[in-house]
Amino acid sequence: MKKLYILAAIVLPLLMTSCDENEQFRGELYKKVIYLLSTDDYTFESEHDLGEETMGYVTVYCGGTQHIDHDVTVILEPDLDAVGDYNYMYFDLDSTRYAHTLDAGKFTIDSYQTVLRASSEDNYALLPIKIRPDGLSPDSTYFIPLRIRSVSDFEINPDKQRVLYQIVLRNRYATMASTTYYQVTGVEDRLLASGNVAGGISVTRIFAPLSKDQVRCFAGTHTYNPSNVSKEEIDKYAMTLTIGSDNSITITPYGSLEVEMLGGAQDNNFDVDSRGRFVFNLHYRYKDTFNGETAWVEMTESCVQRK
Repeated sequence: MKKLYILAAIVLPLLMTSCDENEQFRGELYKKVIYLLSTDDYTFESEHDLGEETMGYVTVYCGGTQHIDHDVTVILEPDLDAVGDYNYMYFDLDSTRYAHTLDAGKFTIDSYQTVLRASSEDNYALLPIKIRPDGLSPDSTYFIPLRIRSVSDFEINPDKQRVLYQIVLRNRYATMASTTYYQVTGVEDRLLASGNVAGGISVTRIFAPLSKDQVRCFAGTHTYNPSNVSKEEIDKYAMTLTIGSDNSITITPYGSLEVEMLGGAQDNNFDVDSRGRFVFNLHYRYKDTFNGETAWVEMTESCVQRK
């Protein structure tokens, strides 16, 4: 009996402690804080289709282990310093790489207020943004900078109170969310004064979206790295491909490149192959320089989308 009393004296406090701990875990483990969804550099990328007005959303979260038991109103506002801070942090004095604040005519925010609802199963609320991306350049970064101005309850997370909503351009044929590659095969014919030099080509070409029915790529075997291509290179080698409603393609210069389409629609057209890959069939010529001699280069090529 004495041993039983001793055992009870040991076990009962342990059971009571265990109950206390279980009760503790039934409650809130972390204090509730309000914050905006973003990456570590405060950016949040969202793809938007060229040629139309599309919707995007900024996400407002409430942290914690328990769902809110009452509605919480969150009001955002433009963050006038955010883009400048971003540029200084990542590019310092290299202004050629600076991101831009999206022009006010390119987007609409009907209300800067959103509500975290106690009646909703979600721990977040969305702030809608209407985006009109036509006319934006695939070579620039565009942000809508926002921050939390006020909340009706709880605290604001000071490390996640701002977001740089980034507009990423996209059309049917290419996107800037990731590099869009097409594999090019065909024949290159250099019309040099010393005689024609022809040969087969195989090169990976980058396509960038320009509008709903336009993409940009470099001519011939010229290519580039998206992270360090210069405006001068783009101006010198880029051409624009416009896809018609009948899948014909029109080739025009993007910048100062001298380029001419050859053969008409029968040689310049868009198709989809048996594997569902996009195909651009092109026939054109452009001027390039070889060992100091400027000459026409005739290209007959097929550009097949890489998946």
